[in-house]
Amino acid sequence: MATASDKQSGRVTPLSGRSLWLSFAAATTGTFMVNVDSSVVNVALPVMQHQFSLSINILQWIVTAYLLVITGVLPVMGQLADRLGRRDVFIAGIAIFITGSLFCALSPSFGWLVSARIFQGVGGAMIMANVMAIVALIFSPQERGKALGMIGSVVAAGTLAGPPLGGVLTAAFGWQSIFWINIPFGLWGLWGSYRYLPRFPKDEILRQQKFDWMGALMFLVSTSLLQFGLANLHRWYGYVLVAATAASLYLFVRIESHVTHPLIPLRLFHVRPFSLNMLAGIFYWVLMMFPAFLIPFYLRDELHLPVGLIGVSLFPQALAMILLSPVGGTLTDKRGVLVPARAGLLMFALVNLGMALLPQHAPLWWIWILLAGQGVAAGLFSSPNSTAILNSVQKRDTGLASSLMATQRNLGRAIGVGLATEILALVWVFSGIGASPSHNNPHYPAWFLLGFHGVFWAAIGFTALAFLTTVSPHPHSQGTPQDAK
Repeated sequence: MATASDKQSGRVTPLSGRSLWLSFAAATTGTFMVNVDSSVVNVALPVMQHQFSLSINILQWIVTAYLLVITGVLPVMGQLADRLGRRDVFIAGIAIFITGSLFCALSPSFGWLVSARIFQGVGGAMIMANVMAIVALIFSPQERGKALGMIGSVVAAGTLAGPPLGGVLTAAFGWQSIFWINIPFGLWGLWGSYRYLPRFPKDEILRQQKFDWMGALMFLVSTSLLQFGLANLHRWYGYVLVAATAASLYLFVRIESHVTHPLIPLRLFHVRPFSLNMLAGIFYWVLMMFPAFLIPFYLRDELHLPVGLIGVSLFPQALAMILLSPVGGTLTDKRGVLVPARAGLLMFALVNLGMALLPQHAPLWWIWILLAGQGVAAGLFSSPNSTAILNSVQKRDTGLASSLMATQRNLGRAIGVGLATEILALVWVFSGIGASPSHNNPHYPAWFLLGFHGVFWAAIGFTALAFLTTVSPHPHSQGTPQDAK
């Protein structure tokens, strides 16, 4: 039973034995499901393009709308869970995600599918905002680090399983099947969470504080304006939306600076290493999404691969990342964050150069090598970047920094997809092709390759920005081992 002090602080007595692992399995099912869904959709996009007869810069909203909603509401869901009960909000998130998946599978049109993805994103945000906190609460402090590391394995497994699973299902049963697979996983997560997760005490102190609704609204408005602006830079009003983003961000900062209990405390961003490495993390996720979004189209339009083989062909990146991530962590412990992080960014630059020089009919093994190189780069960079961010703040702010990193991850993903399609459009406009050439045009493969090259030349620039914004978490350190401690 939880003590009185536990009820005030939101802690619960750690579980043990069978109850502990059943609770862990139920809680992490949601994480597995959300990460499968984030990678499985990309494989089916070329099939959806032909079915809906849409340009790639319109089709991208299937991915972007989902990520954008998660980004915009994720900070809200963490606080609501503390106020309303973490278990109840988490279970509601799984139920919403299942319902959204059902709507996606039954979508009769593109507009319906995007709307269903938005609804699904709300559930995804409720899951992502709570799973790490739930696992931290049900495990004892002595086992907590191992448990949180196991969540990383679940995330990797979901990401790894997504592309080949999506390819096989889409080839055999159509793109709708990639959403049907969420139903059995979700039902287990729903029942298991209801049956095995304890009722975490509500944070009574937080419940007495006024919720920062205006800050939450301005954060959602800012992220939405940014995404719509980036998606329309080939039109005049795209720049108006970007300017409006700057204005809304200014208002958001003013609001958060003056409310007593802000949604996102800005004091962490006064710490230079924290802010810079958070920015580097956004650039990293942009770099990750460029190939994740565009390679399936290259494999379909340039190499004419069947969708089942497209899914399998994305496997090398995830596998290399899983194998190299521990190496990145070990190097961080021994050499500090700068050595492995910058080595990873140099690898990113080489891979992006290789992508920018791809011929129209490259051998498949060349694509596999480049994707494996992308996985190596990600494995070397991701752990040092996370360490640099967390080691830039005081221990009491670790939880807050972790939640901001989840927001950063989804924002970077959404920006990456939006920028990939927008750079394609800009290259086409400047080449006199037009922003949205028909994929049925016989010249489309050559046009796509032209825009594809432009995206990865731009990616080299984003790699340079990530390199410049990756700094030691300690201002007076020069990448020594104590960076990671």
